Amino acid sequence: MVFLPGACLAARESPCPRPEYRGPGGEDAFEARTGAVPASTEPASAAARCAETKPDSGEAFDVLHILLPELGGIRGATESSPAPELGESSSRARTEELSDGAPAPQHVQWKPLLLQSLNFLLVEHGFRYAQQWYLRRLTLHKPFWYDYFKSLEHTDLSHWGDGDNSLTNYVGHPIEGAVTGYIWIQDDPAARTARFGSGAYWRSRIKATGWAALYSLQFEEGPVLSEAALGNQGGFYFVPGCGPAPCSKPGKEFKPPTVGTGWVDFVITPTVGLAWILMEDTISAKLMPRLAGDDPSLAWRFLGAVLTPSHSMASFMAGRLPWARNSEPGAVRAGSTQKKAEAGVETEMPRLETGVHYVSLNLPMDSESCNKCRTVNSGVGGVFAYRLSRTFWFDSELNYFPGSGSGGKGSTLQGLFGVRYGLSRPRWGAYVKMRPGFIAYERAFSYPDEDELRSLTRFAFDAGAVLEYRPSVQEALRLDVGSTFVRYLQGLDPKQPAIGWISSDYYTTQGNFQVAVGYMRRF
Repeated sequence: MVFLPGACLAARESPCPRPEYRGPGGEDAFEARTGAVPASTEPASAAARCAETKPDSGEAFDVLHILLPELGGIRGATESSPAPELGESSSRARTEELSDGAPAPQHVQWKPLLLQSLNFLLVEHGFRYAQQWYLRRLTLHKPFWYDYFKSLEHTDLSHWGDGDNSLTNYVGHPIEGAVTGYIWIQDDPAARTARFGSGAYWRSRIKATGWAALYSLQFEEGPVLSEAALGNQGGFYFVPGCGPAPCSKPGKEFKPPTVGTGWVDFVITPTVGLAWILMEDTISAKLMPRLAGDDPSLAWRFLGAVLTPSHSMASFMAGRLPWARNSEPGAVRAGSTQKKAEAGVETEMPRLETGVHYVSLNLPMDSESCNKCRTVNSGVGGVFAYRLSRTFWFDSELNYFPGSGSGGKGSTLQGLFGVRYGLSRPRWGAYVKMRPGFIAYERAFSYPDEDELRSLTRFAFDAGAVLEYRPSVQEALRLDVGSTFVRYLQGLDPKQPAIGWISSDYYTTQGNFQVAVGYMRRF
């Protein structure tokens, strides 16, 4: 039998018995949690004693949690209990938080917010690359940073439209704003627990709109992952659906030439995105409970995901199933448990790795006797890596390849700085790596001085795999295998846009096999 304070038998009018407490902190802790008076304090009557010791339902659960911690989550719900309404901060959610021994965070969770937004950026630009051939060409054959800054410099915001069709501007971009708004909501505890229609609800949705506006600015004009950087919108005139201006195709009519910029996306993405969020919230809070009732079956959950696509995409960007929602039973508890498990793994793993290795790079080299002769270059290098999360590492290396003396090939210095992502186990690790960087030649030919050997530096990008074997916690043997892509300036672009400001230089990119074996020290 479990005794609850305040459970007096009125008919017998006996004083409320006080449970013997032997938990952490002694009687003081018990009194702080339950409000019970010490045994030496005698109320005037049994009724007064009951009143003084009677907690609310939440406090009663606290007592159970103290006395019987193994029964975490005893109060409230079973698996068949209905999920609370959108944003409802129910006693069940509170139970789940307490049963984990750690309350849910009260502030915006910036790390998952930024990572989930990055995931969505990568997905959006992936679709752009799949659909636009000229975007792929610009990325492969044009100078990146010079063209990006020229695109920013000539961004034209003197008009509304940007050349996209109505479906893209007035449906696609509002959905983009709603997805990024929901990413904010699911990573802001105050937003995801706000009751539908309350003041806290409206404040949280306004904040989500602000995040959507910042995301839209990054998507249009930000560094690296933006339409200005990837595609150089603003840097040259093109005909929508055709190509760089002037452009025409027999029997087809196109919109006038444009630089691809205007106010429409900056305004429509967050504002109409907010309206889209309100529509999906209404569906979740009002329509789905009427349709599904208390039925938790997958069919109804799937229907809810289909009717709220932006919320579903935001859940997917967080690594959950599209129909998963933060307000469902067990969501807080499962998330907290998972974070505890991940934190445990992280505390056991070293944060820092540094070491040395032998490296071999098959690379075209220039010398007085040979132009671009492919040579196997042997060198030595140092590696530095720092663990950012359970699966992500910052990973870098600096390699030196000696030359072959007077008249032969010159020395080469290579630097790579990026990330690796993968699985970490006590004895081994397996990762994929993506590391941009540079390669500096002591002697090389290059356009426009193709008859003169000189020192120059070229952009490089390394992609491949990293394998580690760990004979002990402090040591690791490392194998790197991959391809180092090097960009070579070839001359003038044969398909340079006729009206624009981006560079006329034309580059080719060549892959070169690279392998390294080394010893790592872990801290």
